[in-house]
Amino acid sequence: MSLNQNQMISLGEQMKAQKFYGQSRNSVFSLSPEQKLLRKQYLATFKPDDIIEETLKKHRNPKSYSQVKTIFGLMIESTIAQANDLGIDVSYLLKYLLDDKIPKGQGLTKDFLHEIMYVICPTTDDDGRRVTLSRMNTAQAASLFDQFRNIMAPLGIQISEPDPKWKEKIKEQ
Repeated sequence: MSLNQNQMISLGEQMKAQKFYGQSRNSVFSLSPEQKLLRKQYLATFKPDDIIEETLKKHRNPKSYSQVKTIFGLMIESTIAQANDLGIDVSYLLKYLLDDKIPKGQGLTKDFLHEIMYVICPTTDDDGRRVTLSRMNTAQAASLFDQFRNIMAPLGIQISEPDPKWKEKIKEQ
């Protein structure tokens, strides 16, 4: 993949910043041949007297699906335990959420809360399609978690933050 001079200038004008990914090997930042080429082509888009900045940062992977699954599993378990302690059943929860024409006496279950969570806290992708936990990114999962917590709070169900400093960690990245 090679760009001519006009394409590189156009590319440089469009991009204010560019990221290149490599590895630290023996205290030296090492790029793959493809990343080296892209970096060289990007640097060629600058004028000779331009001042540029290069920053190195340790890459942190977003939460894995198993981490997200664990966080939401704990959230649902906590909701069930507190609902049982408070005497909140499906009918009470649905009455709180919808109306009073729901059958009574059925305890909350993981499957029920999992499904209702998607209904009361809808999450969609950029194309407007419903997204489930298996396809959510960290920001979507955090939003779903916050929405669910806020909906359950007036019932007296308090769901603690799994990692109280996660928002600060995201800002650092």
